[in-house]
Amino acid sequence: MVIALVVVIWAIGIPLISIKVIGSREEKETVQSLRVKSQSDLPVGEVKEYEIQSGDTFGGVMTEMGVPYEEALSIMTYSKDVFDFTKINTGKLLKLVFVNEAFAAMEYPLNSDEVLHVKKEAGAFSVTEEEIPYVVETVTAKGVITDSLFETAESVGVEDKTTLELADIFSSDIDFATDIQKDDSFFLVYEKRTIDGKLAPAGNILAAKFTNNGTTFTAFRYNDKFYNEEGKSLTRQFLKSPLNYSRISSGYSYSRKNPVTKQIRPHFAIDYAASKGTPVIATADGKVTTAGSKGGLGITVELKHGSYLTQYSHLSKIAKGVKNGVEIKQGEIIGYVGSTGNSTGPHLQYAMYENSNPINPITTDFPRTGSLLDSEKNSYEQVKNKLAVMLE
Repeated sequence: MVIALVVVIWAIGIPLISIKVIGSREEKETVQSLRVKSQSDLPVGEVKEYEIQSGDTFGGVMTEMGVPYEEALSIMTYSKDVFDFTKINTGKLLKLVFVNEAFAAMEYPLNSDEVLHVKKEAGAFSVTEEEIPYVVETVTAKGVITDSLFETAESVGVEDKTTLELADIFSSDIDFATDIQKDDSFFLVYEKRTIDGKLAPAGNILAAKFTNNGTTFTAFRYNDKFYNEEGKSLTRQFLKSPLNYSRISSGYSYSRKNPVTKQIRPHFAIDYAASKGTPVIATADGKVTTAGSKGGLGITVELKHGSYLTQYSHLSKIAKGVKNGVEIKQGEIIGYVGSTGNSTGPHLQYAMYENSNPINPITTDFPRTGSLLDSEKNSYEQVKNKLAVMLE
């Protein structure tokens, strides 16, 4: 295993020098080193940092970092109810603390909000999830789209993570792959976060306004969900589309010439042109009723959602774990675009049925979910009114 890590010597919590180790070569240098997040919760000692590489295993990394393999196995056992260390992610930064050359503690980032702390105490290991102690400031940003949403957002200081959240908030009303036009605009109220005086990944969007083709949509966060000015949920039972696509190559039609058979027949589905391997997501919560080859439809996944059924066809492969009887969440990857079955090129054929009758997934007005309770309405109005002032 090739090692790429940084060793930082700590004295009373202050980094003095670091040694970068790559392979078997050591190079002393004075570099600025990131402090361990939630540093006060970890013992003072020698800190080693390692960025997880593709193909790494937890046991292998820990052994190369100087932790006995038996201890690595014990950590996995003690942590199993909190986190499965067989599923470490490429790119995550693992931090280990050594006291008197013996392993004392470890930090592993779970997400942008939490880290996992493992500490050795009296021969056993304690495992806790800790919130990263960000300093949070509420800020605003606005822009008028001239080329693309992402380029415009970046030009006004909004990072991609926040732009993706913006698109997700309004995804039930706006198809961000095809509906965005020049001169559309957005206005955001969101959390700017720092740690140790350094800029950190942005926090949540608190309120947003998006004007698309002259129609303005507004959203306010309340109890981690989004509602419009009337207090109606922005979440619909079904998303507008099941993937990011370049264009609709064939629409819902009662009379279409089949590109394979050349016959004129109804096409009760939407064909989305997309590159092979593009992830396909479930447009709503549901249960898998079909996951496999289905004649001319090729590799197909079907999900049942009460009286509705969604069908995703011509896939290249089905996502791991997706099989008959499995419950799937909205937005979960269920497969990947392909050209199996009767197909002339990579695309997704997406069809919907209500009580076994075909319906057009683009024009159907699906119900919204999760309305406010009467007991929540006064509280929501207070939150909304405070945020609405910042959107003006």
